[in-house]
Amino acid sequence: MTVGTVPGSRADSRARRRASTAHRATDLTVRRPVARHAAPDAAAQKWRRNTGLALAAVGGPLTVIVFAALIAAGAFAWQVIQVQDDLEGAMDQSKVLIQAAASGDAAGIQRSGEDIVARAQRAYDTAQGPLWDFAADIPAARTNVLAVRGVTEIAQTVTSQVLPPLITTMSAASDGSGGGSGINLAPFLHAGTVIPTVLTSFDEASRIATSMDRTGVLPQISAPVDQLVRAIDQATPVLLTVNAHLPELLRAAGAERPMLYQLMIQTPAEIRATGGGVAQWLVLKVDDGNVDMLSLDTGTDLMYSLLPSVGFDTENGSLIPLPWQTRALYPPELTNWSSNFTMTPNFPTAVELFQATRAWTDKPKFDGAFSIDPVVLAHLLEATGPITLASGETVDSQNAGAKLMSEPYERFGIDNAAMDRYFSEISASMFSKLTGRQWDIGTMWTQIVRSADEGRIFAWFDDAGLQNLSHEYGLDGTLPTDNQDATQLGIYFNDYSIGKLEYHLTYSQHASCSADDRTITVSMELHNSITDAITSGYTLGLRNIEREIPLRTMMLDVLFFAPPGAEIVSVDPEEGDRWDSTFHDRSGVDHGNSAESRTLLLAEGQTRTVSYTVQLPEGDLGPLELRHTPGANDTAVTIDANCAPLFRSPEGSNNILLSAIG
Repeated sequence: MTVGTVPGSRADSRARRRASTAHRATDLTVRRPVARHAAPDAAAQKWRRNTGLALAAVGGPLTVIVFAALIAAGAFAWQVIQVQDDLEGAMDQSKVLIQAAASGDAAGIQRSGEDIVARAQRAYDTAQGPLWDFAADIPAARTNVLAVRGVTEIAQTVTSQVLPPLITTMSAASDGSGGGSGINLAPFLHAGTVIPTVLTSFDEASRIATSMDRTGVLPQISAPVDQLVRAIDQATPVLLTVNAHLPELLRAAGAERPMLYQLMIQTPAEIRATGGGVAQWLVLKVDDGNVDMLSLDTGTDLMYSLLPSVGFDTENGSLIPLPWQTRALYPPELTNWSSNFTMTPNFPTAVELFQATRAWTDKPKFDGAFSIDPVVLAHLLEATGPITLASGETVDSQNAGAKLMSEPYERFGIDNAAMDRYFSEISASMFSKLTGRQWDIGTMWTQIVRSADEGRIFAWFDDAGLQNLSHEYGLDGTLPTDNQDATQLGIYFNDYSIGKLEYHLTYSQHASCSADDRTITVSMELHNSITDAITSGYTLGLRNIEREIPLRTMMLDVLFFAPPGAEIVSVDPEEGDRWDSTFHDRSGVDHGNSAESRTLLLAEGQTRTVSYTVQLPEGDLGPLELRHTPGANDTAVTIDANCAPLFRSPEGSNNILLSAIG
């Protein structure tokens, strides 16, 4: 007890606690390690002190640098994401802009256009920042960083130069009244001042894309570049055509007055020289870019309307007078039944025959006529997407050919009314799809060019300027009267079976020459791929029955055409396979082109080759142009190199012009 404390008091308790604590401390001191362990302990403490000083001297700045680099990398990654978002957003808005322009939504055009310009500019500005300069100096990242910069530069170039004038033009022209089917022409009325700017920006964008180093560039970066280049490549020929022929195109679209057009649909399943029998045609009125379908006519409808009329041209026994040399080349039905009007490879003759029917039925003549076939419709469905019929049946680019040239005949048999309703529904649905504006113009243009290259599109205009335009682009389907622009040879087919057998006809075309003899031989290998599974009487040859020919044997009239001034020196087969009062060998002249006709029988599963040799005229010959009937299937066309010395090459080309056109 401590002196001066009272036992049991607080002071006494505190004293006891202090004493107890002191005792425990004494015990702990006794238990500490002996002195020999003290030296290592001191060394460790000294090492820790020295290391701490080193880290304080060096680790501080290094940590700051590493931390700053991590911040910069994060900031750069964030900017990359921003650039990606802006570019993708601009692409998405471009689709909105197209829809707004198509529907005449002035506010939508303004809103989407300004958003695209702002996004492209922001992406460009971001990619020009110092972090991108730093990243471009890193060898492993350089090409990808510069590629992204290139993409933003292309986007900024195109949008900043193209969209402002386009937005102004389209917004001013779009007042919400463009809701009809067709194209609002108002934006195009002043397009002549805008298109050169657009083309200049496209050239600059293409230059940037071409100069980009693609070595090691990631697909996520190179793919948008390729997409932009493809879009420019698709749009440029459209703009060049529009820029070169804007007044004529506006006139054709009814900018000056309403235009009345006929749209023929030829079917290669029942083959004719320019494609096939014309079973259906649409009568269209185009007024200020808006298209209205006035009627969908058939050959049966036409003939019923003509039956009371017996006043065909009495001298020739046809709707129109033809030179006797031309009449001698074709069967009589060329001029007295609409599905046979296309038996001549000269498309304007078919149009003239249809125009004559308009006069006989007291209807206004067409300002123009177009011809397509089901394969064209299949191509266009690549751009529009599929159509759905009332039954739920889908018609798309893959099955359109079969559904328009083969399947219905097996499905409906001889029920003509059901078949006409089916074809009419497809035609009307396709018309609605095409005039609905819900398709990409670049894709549509590509499919139109593809169809024209295959010889499946013809166009005729009463207007001389428009007809010259059709000729310039090879759509007029005319037999030339000289060899200046092209030296044209062709083999064409007309069905004599009265069926739809030729859906199963495939063929290829080949030309070979002797420069020393100035001769050219054109041949075609034909194959009949029909099978016993085809049983419809509508498909099988109706005329074959009375002639006791197998129903799946194709009976073809083969026409061999020489260019003006040339002479056909031989034909294989030398004589036709079938002779009677209607079908026999013929010869004649059509628009100065001498020609021969042979009847050919092509049995089920059979392959045959037909050919003819032509003595070419003296003098300069334009580029070689091979024509053939565009069939239901693709046609391979080849020309031997030995033909090159005989024909002038197209301007700007070292090659013979090869045209596989009908």
